[in-house]
Amino acid sequence: MMNLLAAQTMIPNDFELAIPGNIGFFKVLLVVSFILHIFFVNLTVAGSVLAVFNEWRGWIKNNPRWDRLAEKLAVQVSIHKSLAVVLGVAPLLIISVIYTRFYYPSTILIGKAWLMLIAIIIVAFLMLYVYKFTWERWQNKKGLHLFFGLGGALLLLYVPLVFLTSVASMLQPELWKEGLSIFTAFFHYPTIWERYLHFLFATMAIMGIYLIVLGNRQKRENPEDGELFVSFGKNVALLFTFLQLAAGPILLFSLKGDVMQLFLGGSALQTGLLVVGIILALLLIFSLYQYKRSDSRIWLRSALVLIVLVVSTMGWLRHEVRDSYLAPYENQAVHDEQVTEQALEK
Repeated sequence: MMNLLAAQTMIPNDFELAIPGNIGFFKVLLVVSFILHIFFVNLTVAGSVLAVFNEWRGWIKNNPRWDRLAEKLAVQVSIHKSLAVVLGVAPLLIISVIYTRFYYPSTILIGKAWLMLIAIIIVAFLMLYVYKFTWERWQNKKGLHLFFGLGGALLLLYVPLVFLTSVASMLQPELWKEGLSIFTAFFHYPTIWERYLHFLFATMAIMGIYLIVLGNRQKRENPEDGELFVSFGKNVALLFTFLQLAAGPILLFSLKGDVMQLFLGGSALQTGLLVVGIILALLLIFSLYQYKRSDSRIWLRSALVLIVLVVSTMGWLRHEVRDSYLAPYENQAVHDEQVTEQALEK
């Protein structure tokens, strides 16, 4: 079975350089650094989308309060995108060190799209800078202003698709044989769109909770605007956290059969993590619902603690999925190394 698996894939031989440290430590560091990175990615992507949406809504309804919310979000995006980029360095380096044989080939296969990300991200950031700094100047040119905001937001929405394609490719080396363009690859590798849906809903849910916190601070300067921010944040957080109850199972049942079974009773650890994640998500929905009804600080604190726990659990689950997919190939490498050592001894 091992030899057949090796013959069917294009995984390069293991590299001679040893991992510079304890692999367990690196895996923990990978999960932690990725959680920090994805938090600010969520705020950047969702912030740009909701800024454009609220500016458009304010324009259509001739309501300056929505426009002020959009402007506030545009300012926040310019801060969060820098933190997202800086915090993305650590997980990118770590994953390339401990999963070198899988990560580099999957990246090379979509190398042109990967290189294009540099230009795309630069253009997206420039468009969002124009969007932020021309708010007052282009008050009478809303169409032009929205063009820059929408363009930047759409480019940011494209970037995660490329990363998710690289991840999906990395997990299934048996699908590397076909040379694919990035747009063909979007539909060639399983789970890409399910992962993307899960990412989008999580992004909006986190942004909703962030808006609640932002709105409560805004109340000190402008109670009316602050209340609007909080109200909008409550609706966004509750809606998209609830939608995650659908996106999660869709992603789970899109996984490869043997991997999916690990989370449905095949492994105590992985099944336990999934159950904990579901329970935490339900508690988060309940806390957000109670906060929406009562506006009690207790329920807000509960929601903030729960969102941290949910994101941490989901980050760990993501790592378990990755290791479960790659386990057969890692075991193959160990097996081949043992066979080589035995042959040399003889």
